[in-house]
Amino acid sequence: MRIAIFGANGKTGILIVYQALDKGHQVTAFARDPSRVTITHKNIRIVQGDILEYEKVKQAVEGQEAIISALGSDKNRKNTILSDGTRNIIRAMEECHVKRFICMSAAGILRNDAGFLFGRIIIPLFLNHTYDDKIRQMEIIKQSNLDWVIIRPTSLTDAPKTGSYKISPDKPVSSRIPRADIADFMLKLLTNKQYDRQLPAISS
Repeated sequence: MRIAIFGANGKTGILIVYQALDKGHQVTAFARDPSRVTITHKNIRIVQGDILEYEKVKQAVEGQEAIISALGSDKNRKNTILSDGTRNIIRAMEECHVKRFICMSAAGILRNDAGFLFGRIIIPLFLNHTYDDKIRQMEIIKQSNLDWVIIRPTSLTDAPKTGSYKISPDKPVSSRIPRADIADFMLKLLTNKQYDRQLPAISS
């Protein structure tokens, strides 16, 4: 399948790229810093750009069969980068007639799905701006006509892929999940329509 991966130079995004290539997909990796996508493969194309540059986003989306977003934010400051960037992706998908969109968000975007400590203390005190924009991103996706899935992982670890994880419709069942398992699940969602237009939580 021809897929574009946004956030390809992030810790989770790069694992999605590796696993996608291993499964035989043709990958377009969208990265602000291509030097961090240190992969040489006949089936990879790298598009350098900023998610806020619409023409660059469209360049990556054109000709694809599906889009995966592993975009995130590493600073808790007031901004709309994630939501505005996602709006660009959706606009490009609609113009290029690409329907399938798999997006990684986080547990906590439903307000009551992150547990007491993380949801009631850590998010309000340390991640409030990050989550405000994740919630804006969620609403933008939900209002689209795409075949979308928004996944809500718990805390991400760098542990190896297990291939064994729990999917739930509301609260995650544990507090951690390897990034490699996130990549595995997102790639399965390219063809698995079970969770279309839903927000499944994923945890170990």
